[in-house]
Amino acid sequence: MASSTRQALAQSKAEISAYLGTDLRFSTDLFVAADAISANSKLRGILSDPSAEAKAKSDLVERLFGTKLADSSIEFLKLVVSKRFSKGRDLVSVLDQLGVYAAASVAKSANQLGQVQADLFSFEQAVSTNRDLQFALGNKAADMNAKLELVGKLIKGKVSETSEVLIRQALVSARSRRLAVVLDEFGSQIAAFDDTVIAKVTAASALDEAQTKKLQDSLTKTYGKQIRINVEIDPSIIGGLKVQIAGEIIDGSISSRLQNLKQQLGRTAASVNRS
Repeated sequence: MASSTRQALAQSKAEISAYLGTDLRFSTDLFVAADAISANSKLRGILSDPSAEAKAKSDLVERLFGTKLADSSIEFLKLVVSKRFSKGRDLVSVLDQLGVYAAASVAKSANQLGQVQADLFSFEQAVSTNRDLQFALGNKAADMNAKLELVGKLIKGKVSETSEVLIRQALVSARSRRLAVVLDEFGSQIAAFDDTVIAKVTAASALDEAQTKKLQDSLTKTYGKQIRINVEIDPSIIGGLKVQIAGEIIDGSISSRLQNLKQQLGRTAASVNRS
């Protein structure tokens, strides 16, 4: 993300507090705007063009969304498009992130942030471990409404309202990316709202409460922030743990150690043969 876009996102987050509420209308309005702008390259170009007059952009927002979004959402959207973006897709990305931010605010007011993060991770795992589901949701030729209907059936009655909105939006926002990647991004953004860092831990078998607590305390001490642990089970690592956190990978799995040992033996054998 270019510096101008990062600045636009930071400025928008500084302005968004006046528009946050205890229901999901504001969040869903931002998602509606993001989807509409994403689907129209000409619209993306106009609304993200730094040389375009602010009033022209504002008038365009009013014409396009005046009857679809709440007045407060229109007002905030005008503030967002008045900022500088390096390209049209960045405007869409910022609106998606702001929508997630607004949803996180609703979840926090209901004391459901942890549950929402757990819901997103659980659905991400369900998609990642089911080839048929991956194909059905990742098929670019498939109708989006059919995909959303499938997702609705899968999560109905199993997740919170906020989680449902975010999971459905992740599917729409995936566009040319994998759904699991977008769900992971949404989960990280929810965690950041609460100044929490997500550690994705891969283990050969489930961790018990004591093991999880020990790992969580160790990571909290190392990174200086509250850590949320998401555990992925993968018997192929044999034992040990693989931890992905804050852009780092800490691989202490037995499979990794065996692979390193195999490579070392291979190098040793090659050296002996040359001599």
